[in-house]
Amino acid sequence: WDISDSMTMNYIYGTFETEETVVTNFTSEAPMLFGTDRPAEYEQESHELRFTYDDGGAFNFVAGAYYWESEYDIQLRSWITFLVPGVVLDIPQSTHQETESKAIFFEGDYALNDSWTLTLGGRYTEDEKESQQRGNLSTEGDDPSEDWDEFTPKAGVRYRIDDDAMLYATYSKGYRSGGFNGRVDELASATIPYDPETVDNYELGFKSEWMDQRLRVNGSIFYMDYQDKQEEIGLQSDGPTGQRISVFNAADATMQGVELEMQAIVTDRLSMRANFGYLDTEYDEFTYDNGFEIVDDSGLDFRRAPEFTGSLDATYEWQMGNGDAWLRGSYHFIDEHFIEQANRPELENDAQHLVDASINYSINGITLSVFGRNLTEEDGWAHGLFVSGLFTYASARAPRTWGAEVVYNFGE
Repeated sequence: WDISDSMTMNYIYGTFETEETVVTNFTSEAPMLFGTDRPAEYEQESHELRFTYDDGGAFNFVAGAYYWESEYDIQLRSWITFLVPGVVLDIPQSTHQETESKAIFFEGDYALNDSWTLTLGGRYTEDEKESQQRGNLSTEGDDPSEDWDEFTPKAGVRYRIDDDAMLYATYSKGYRSGGFNGRVDELASATIPYDPETVDNYELGFKSEWMDQRLRVNGSIFYMDYQDKQEEIGLQSDGPTGQRISVFNAADATMQGVELEMQAIVTDRLSMRANFGYLDTEYDEFTYDNGFEIVDDSGLDFRRAPEFTGSLDATYEWQMGNGDAWLRGSYHFIDEHFIEQANRPELENDAQHLVDASINYSINGITLSVFGRNLTEEDGWAHGLFVSGLFTYASARAPRTWGAEVVYNFGE
């Protein structure tokens, strides 16, 4: 709604629901040593009311309010046959959790002059979570709930060198809500919440365009300081399954790095993009109580944090009949990294070289595409988890995949 020439109001509503079934067997063959069934249902709704002010002058801002609620149910079932020969231990457990989050936010820019602009903003968030456990372990009559609130500020300044280049510096604070463990195996992990995680982020960078806007080069360096970093850890327990997966506020950590990006219009038909990233991560302190002793994992590597990443892609386009055609190819490099917190050697990915390509044609709002992904058939793990004292399991990266897609744009 355009309230006036300088003020606009936006309302955004979102809804999302999923139902899933996850059935696993330790070996996928007889005899079954360990099996699970994890059917889950999840739904969420969100509302956002946002006001934007810009009269073309020195000051403009965005302000608004946000509301989000979600709930999920998971009916866990575990079957264990290796503890007592000839006996199947059937262990049921169900989890129901609800979340409500409310926030107000503001961010404003003030142009001090033609070159310097100051940015100030902030967000205040309140979160409330409830958890219910039933089955083998029940919290009935004493279902836990907890609430948290946090103010996260933002400040920045940018300097416009000319119409084609600018420098900037920003500080912002990030916040990740606390919660309750949903996959429980003892009363403590079911009822004691883990706390929020926060991070202070500092960034310096530049953005630039060259050669009559045919070449764009951007870059930044950043430093991130985590407090109470949440880590998901698989541990042994005294419960019937012998293990649990819990979230702990286990770590203080730092992350720093460099990012470079380039986009170029090489010819009227050929365009290219490239980016490069360097990431250095370190746990300043990573300790937790596993139920038997205090564990110090400060020397471990971050999971999913490769030291080097990079990509290069090219698009060649031309007119074909009354439509547009284009070829696109991309190469993506991911350095070696662990995908799981404990740095298990079987859950480490070697350096990967991923190649994708597609052929596309668009006419009258219809886009036809034929694509190939992971053309070099790089192996790697997409997700993995160490089940303490028992085994490790993982899901693999999709192999070489061919496909076709048709998209119709009703707006054309």
